[in-house]
Amino acid sequence: MNFSYTEEQQLLIDSFNRFLDAEIKPIAHQYRDKYIDKELAVELQKKLIPFGIVNGFVSEADGGMGLDLVSYGLMMHDLAKASPDICITTQIMGITSKLMAGAPENIKSKYLPEMMAGDILGCVGMSEPSGGSDVASLQVKAKKAGDVYLINGEKTWISSGGYSDFILLLARFVEGDDDQGLGLILVERDDGYETSNLNKTALNSQSTAQVFFSDTKVPAHRVMVPAPKAMAHMMKLLSSSRPIVALMSLGIAQAAFDEALAFAGERKQFGSAIAGKQLIQAKLAEMRTKLEAGKLMALKSLDMIDRGEDPQLQAAMSKWYGTELACEIVADAVQIHGGSGITKEYPVEYYSRAVKVFSFTEGTTEVQKLIIGRQLTGLSAF
Repeated sequence: MNFSYTEEQQLLIDSFNRFLDAEIKPIAHQYRDKYIDKELAVELQKKLIPFGIVNGFVSEADGGMGLDLVSYGLMMHDLAKASPDICITTQIMGITSKLMAGAPENIKSKYLPEMMAGDILGCVGMSEPSGGSDVASLQVKAKKAGDVYLINGEKTWISSGGYSDFILLLARFVEGDDDQGLGLILVERDDGYETSNLNKTALNSQSTAQVFFSDTKVPAHRVMVPAPKAMAHMMKLLSSSRPIVALMSLGIAQAAFDEALAFAGERKQFGSAIAGKQLIQAKLAEMRTKLEAGKLMALKSLDMIDRGEDPQLQAAMSKWYGTELACEIVADAVQIHGGSGITKEYPVEYYSRAVKVFSFTEGTTEVQKLIIGRQLTGLSAF
């Protein structure tokens, strides 16, 4: 077991962070709580492509860079530290690219090259207003009508939904009166779906949208995964995505910790810097230790996937623990800032709003605990 970065990883991370300082952080500061339109979002993603972070999930044979997941996760951590919003768009590009790389050849050959070049953006449609964490109960329907499917219903909390040129839609497939279960189908924007961005507490610089379908006609040859196999397909993908989400949240926490450490060294109370006070030092020590613990758990999950092991247990543990630790760390960073921590003059105010979102995405903390329980006992509580 080796906890050190390889020489190649270190060179990649160093180069990537120089790029973040020059290209991403100025945009992130300018657009904090301000929407990044699609044109700029695409431009930024294209700039990220040479590092393999946009298409890192995809093999070289399919036009990607075949990056190992540990390297990918390290960069996603640092990208989230620089801009959680831009990082979310990158994450969705990675997920859609991975799904597309496994698509039937007629779909893959048409869409994947443009995705690898960053010319088109996709999204994944899973969550619904009444579904929440109960993905198996999804009600958006794809009803077979000859050589097309008619799509009806609504998806919500769809990252990159407003940016999307297509959506990889998890829907309930129906033929006649027969419910066939959940399938995955590619729906192009030109097929007629509509989107409306959600206004959230934070992370409004990127698109999180509702997506609406009303007798949207989709050719049957665009079925990505036939019913009822899509659910298992998506759950496998989530196992590799959850540690990335943990690292993204911990990237935000790292940024908050850095701000708190600097503030503690500069802020004077009772004649000396608060960094010299015992309670502040204890809090900083706890924050730094939590960062390390959460990061190591997530990187272990990604290493397991790179080695071909089943990551479900480790991925669920790293996701709930990492995201909850991140919330605790950011809350402590705000506390160290005192009253300044709740003013928009200091970045920790933004981090406190942004970090909480990650404990809900890719399955809530509560769902992760149920997954862990199922893995341990062999019994499902849901």
